[in-house]
Amino acid sequence: MINFQRVSCINGTVPLFPSLASAEELCSTCKFVEDGEERVVVGSLDLNQCLWLPDELTGKRPGVNESSHTRAYLSNVCVAKELQRNGLGYSLVDKSKKLAREWGITDLYVHVAINNEAAQKLYNKCGFVYESEEPAWKARFLGRPRRLLLWLDLKKDSLFKDEEDELGEILYG
Repeated sequence: MINFQRVSCINGTVPLFPSLASAEELCSTCKFVEDGEERVVVGSLDLNQCLWLPDELTGKRPGVNESSHTRAYLSNVCVAKELQRNGLGYSLVDKSKKLAREWGITDLYVHVAINNEAAQKLYNKCGFVYESEEPAWKARFLGRPRRLLLWLDLKKDSLFKDEEDELGEILYG
């Protein structure tokens, strides 16, 4: 039993313009209308508050004596290929960090394929650091590329964010 405490799907959307090359090819479930404006989902991720995810490496934090309900994992992170490297992935992760803090999460994890350098750069930019990696035998058994487990200390990240906000207030009023 995985014992999910909470799960949230966070979507990134843009207005549906005719200039979107493949707008007509998008599945109908990706399109919706909000406040009279046609929009399309172009990125998504899941925030899972739980001890572990099936067939994945398990985070080591918080420690055994601490509350296990303060751990969460990002999963199913994706951004439309045409819109990658435009800050959408960063915005999705940032929004998930804010929600995780609201839930009382102190330790946030994400799994990333060892050969997905673009995603690794994104997570590093978002403050994640290396914690462990999947053994080659397990990846072969599961028929996938090896995965790294990256960790973010939301307590530390939150303090940095507060200092950043205060500095912005001082500099820009």
